[in-house]
Amino acid sequence: MKNLLIILVFCSTATFLAQDCIIPNGSFEDWTGNDVPHYWYSTNVAGNEGNANELADFEFRNVFRTPGKFGSGVELRNVSIEDLLKQKMGADWEKIPLAYREQIRTKSSFSSSIGYCVQKDCNKLLSRGMSDFKPLLLPISEEQAPAYLKGYYKADLKGGDKLWVNVAFLDAGYNVVGGVKPGRTQNVIAKNTMDWVEFKIPFDYFPKKLKHIKYAYLQFNMMGKDFPSSYPFGIDATSLAMKYPSQEYSKVYLDELCFGGQGKEVSPDDPSLVGTTTDEGSGIGSNDDTNNNDENEQRIYIATNGSDANSGTRQAPFATIQKAITVAQGKRLQGKRVTIVVGDGMYRQEANINSTGGSGLPPLRIEAENKHQAIFIGSEPISENPNWQNQVESLYMSTTANLHPDQKPVFNPNNYSNPMETMVPALVVNGTQLKHQQGGDLRNTANAYMYTPQQFFVNPGSSNLSNAAIEVSVRENAIAFTNGGNVTVHGLRLKGYPQASIPQLTAQQLPGLEGVQAEECLFE
Repeated sequence: MKNLLIILVFCSTATFLAQDCIIPNGSFEDWTGNDVPHYWYSTNVAGNEGNANELADFEFRNVFRTPGKFGSGVELRNVSIEDLLKQKMGADWEKIPLAYREQIRTKSSFSSSIGYCVQKDCNKLLSRGMSDFKPLLLPISEEQAPAYLKGYYKADLKGGDKLWVNVAFLDAGYNVVGGVKPGRTQNVIAKNTMDWVEFKIPFDYFPKKLKHIKYAYLQFNMMGKDFPSSYPFGIDATSLAMKYPSQEYSKVYLDELCFGGQGKEVSPDDPSLVGTTTDEGSGIGSNDDTNNNDENEQRIYIATNGSDANSGTRQAPFATIQKAITVAQGKRLQGKRVTIVVGDGMYRQEANINSTGGSGLPPLRIEAENKHQAIFIGSEPISENPNWQNQVESLYMSTTANLHPDQKPVFNPNNYSNPMETMVPALVVNGTQLKHQQGGDLRNTANAYMYTPQQFFVNPGSSNLSNAAIEVSVRENAIAFTNGGNVTVHGLRLKGYPQASIPQLTAQQLPGLEGVQAEECLFE
């Protein structure tokens, strides 16, 4: 009888574990060699910083199979982009202009990441490009909807780096139905330990959404020390890695990853869902917004004297477009149309949004309260000495092409020779944005300049550059959407953002805006 009892206990335990761990290859056993993961994709995030990620391609790995707590685990290691490119390009590395190599060395993020993929060799799939990111999603049913992710980790994080565990649950239209509740910190690992430590990240689901669950999205991302313990909703991992770059050679080890438990929906009255779910009495859309008469439409306000701690109404506006869009995305997930009203004044800020499944969301409209009086500025005063040399009357040449440590865009040798694809830094002199000229004689063209990777040539008109107030672009965009769906920007004025090297293309490329439709905006 005792033997039978032991057998029954063993069988029931084995059955529980089989149901508990629904992440294939969660123990990282089935790899080819030590650096080609099966059913996982890996990247070394360099993003917009010099397009180093594009140059590195997908041939290099920064994840490696390693001894785990049980069997094999995985190591995420921040490998230097510069080292990778040297290895790949060999002697050709030395042919790249020195200024560009320096930008790669100083500007590229080393932030490694690994994410689940349903296909065996997902890196090859990614390298060919994908029109649909469905292969990156784990099919899941309502009965399988987990209450938590658990596993084991070790960490050797440099300079306060952190590991962000990015988990989301989606419906058939790729709309978010659940994940880590706002304000929770369990999905950000920041403690160094060389002993295997168990972690457990709880999940919650939006009211009345659990029955629609179809997919789970799982990604682990290295982030820098300033990355918030509770991450900002609505920003994609690449943008965050660029905003919070992590340190070279930070390491995290993972093993035995399992989705487990049975997920539950939160109450519609849960205060953590203000601004993101169906709570009609809190946040945007509450009764103090007298301009909102349509229950299917929400209005959100921002102003130069606002605060992101406010509720976003006309009486208590937000301060940043990022906060306003973050709240708007939550309202769109409820099926509501949203209008963001931007008050008069100057905004030196930016918003980068990755809206998973945005094509199925209701429209979002971002409009100036008064046409062209809401001004977004992408430039800042130069901090480097340009050493202007007066060539001839009204024509100056700098001896440096980098006038600010954060100057945008970073020079990309891959497309610099193609003016149809090249963007150049904006230059603003005494409040006037100069026009870029691709070639020709600048001497007779006032308020114009030419940019090369080595220097600026400038005709400032009547201004004397030696004592002028000069600004250069340091932000790529004011508003940038990925997968945003129906997003319209109306009546804004945008100044100091990178522009096309051929001026005729500037309006076509909407400097300062990306992934949106523009109506009656003024581009300087």
